[in-house]
Amino acid sequence: MEIQHEMSHIEINRLAEGILEDAQIEPCYKPSVARIVAAAGLRAAPALNLAVPVYSKFKINNSENPFVDTTESIMVNASKNEAEQRFATVYQVAFYLIYKDIEGDHESLFTNSEIQSPSNTINLTCAILMNEGLFREKFSKALKGIPNSIAVCKNLATKFGVPPFAAEHRARYLELYI
Repeated sequence: MEIQHEMSHIEINRLAEGILEDAQIEPCYKPSVARIVAAAGLRAAPALNLAVPVYSKFKINNSENPFVDTTESIMVNASKNEAEQRFATVYQVAFYLIYKDIEGDHESLFTNSEIQSPSNTINLTCAILMNEGLFREKFSKALKGIPNSIAVCKNLATKFGVPPFAAEHRARYLELYI
């Protein structure tokens, strides 16, 4: 589920900077996912019952029913590696930031197919986890030593604690890919 318009680079950066500021996180290579989740007022829990292609699951309950628990909890596939879990958790925080004020209930299922279709949520997730200034600087320095952008992205993925597909997406989004 994606909102009607593509968010601008400025809108994405403002949202990313806002949640990082709320979490009291300065630009760094591996921002604390726990602090990001807490700053959004959410919870995250490992889930063993999610299918293999599912990275994470989340539902926003914008219900006015006083008997409905509106405290949001992100379910993260415990079978994924640490980098994938970090990305999947922050993906759901990004989804929440985008949809929290839109009336109605919203559900997000982050799967392998979501990785292939860039969206506002993917772009925001990458902006939260991979500071633009640090990413641009490290990408250009690494590219001089390793003139292969795919290899550079794998290197940066390790540095930022994200899966390689995330670093590749960030490089494309920032138009660094050659």
